[in-house]
Amino acid sequence: MHFKFWGTRGSIPTPGPDTVKYGGNTSCVEVEAGGQTLILDAGTGIRLLGQDILKRRKKPRELHLLITHTHWDHIQGFPYFTPAFMKDFTIRIYGCQGTGNKIEKVLSQQMDDDFFPLSFMELSASMVFTDILESPFFIGGVRVDFIFLNHPGLALGFSVSHGGKRLVYCPDVEPFRHNVLTDDSDVNINIRDYVDDLDRKLFDFVKGADCLLIDGTYTEEEYRKKPGWGHSSFLDSVRLAAEAGVGVLYLVHHDPTHSDCFVDGMMEEARTLAGRLRKGLECEGGVEGLAVTL
Repeated sequence: MHFKFWGTRGSIPTPGPDTVKYGGNTSCVEVEAGGQTLILDAGTGIRLLGQDILKRRKKPRELHLLITHTHWDHIQGFPYFTPAFMKDFTIRIYGCQGTGNKIEKVLSQQMDDDFFPLSFMELSASMVFTDILESPFFIGGVRVDFIFLNHPGLALGFSVSHGGKRLVYCPDVEPFRHNVLTDDSDVNINIRDYVDDLDRKLFDFVKGADCLLIDGTYTEEEYRKKPGWGHSSFLDSVRLAAEAGVGVLYLVHHDPTHSDCFVDGMMEEARTLAGRLRKGLECEGGVEGLAVTL
């Protein structure tokens, strides 16, 4: 199994001299496994991925695009994905209906005349939409599991398994215990048990993953000002990875206000904590253009 980061930024693209190292494009990861090409999210990074696909000697003519959710930073690159305009490509798009419309309608609406010069109907590729209803499902011989994450609206996390390797992708997630529970000892014990169960499901989902790509948006100080925004402190993500026996951790969805220097500092702190919690846990920051083989 191979994967490559094409976009690691959250919320909004951040081009410029201060974001060269980790990248300024929003969420997009390419996964190659079992002869299949899977694309996790369609943030602005998918534009560069599309250009790269067209340059390859052996082009994958069938592409599988898995959308975690339809917030702009996860779909805004789709209208610039060149293979979508070419009739010899088939693009299979997977997702869940959010709080409003299905994936197909959301993607087509962002190409309405008010927002984009070309309509969704002008895309020449064969588009096949699949509403994800059951977990797991299979793309060829590749197994895909999903989980619902704590993020405003509706968001998914994906687990991709093949050949004895497993990659988990949860770019937008917040621990339930932080924004549902308080320090009030009068909170109903049933609520505490329910919230603990929700966080335990995420723990079980990532447990033993060879590689975990997960939300590292905030520092703990920043998080205290933004509970309920649907993102984690990077140290909470390190704790989860350590407790769940993850092999390699990549922190992604870098905050748009965080420069390369700032993320470097976060990563230094993350590695220190990881080393203290569990020997052998590798901890890295998601870097645009980085290719990894599991």
